[in-house]
Amino acid sequence: MLSDHEPSVPDWTCRQCRADWPCVTRRKELIDEFAGSYTAMILYLAHLLMEAAEDLRHVPAGWLHNRFIGWTSDAGDPAPFTSVDILVDGYRLANDHSPGADGRCPVCGDLAGCWVRIDPAGPCQAPGLVESWLAGFQGCGDRLGHCV
Repeated sequence: MLSDHEPSVPDWTCRQCRADWPCVTRRKELIDEFAGSYTAMILYLAHLLMEAAEDLRHVPAGWLHNRFIGWTSDAGDPAPFTSVDILVDGYRLANDHSPGADGRCPVCGDLAGCWVRIDPAGPCQAPGLVESWLAGFQGCGDRLGHCV
């Protein structure tokens, strides 16, 4: 099926409606195209996610995952994820994992190893995140994202 709602590369917006691709219309089309083949749809979208990650190095991996694949968990009624939705969810997650008076994460109980832990000293990244993210952060000088 040919669609007017194909991605415009390298910005990965919809050629028709200019929304982040896949737009809501294209998501509905994909559900129809891949009816009965959920795994095939996920593999197709994962392939495109990898291509988009090369072009959109400044976009956090979790955002790209939600944009390309996260919406498929309820493929019967695709929800339009926006950057604001993702930021709000990220804030809630970080807030839930904020350390208590004892310094422990109230969700996972870790003292210093909580995977969501935010350094109050600044916007530095935790070890293991995409290296390209580091280029966008001022004050994070080493390759592991530690503040210097």
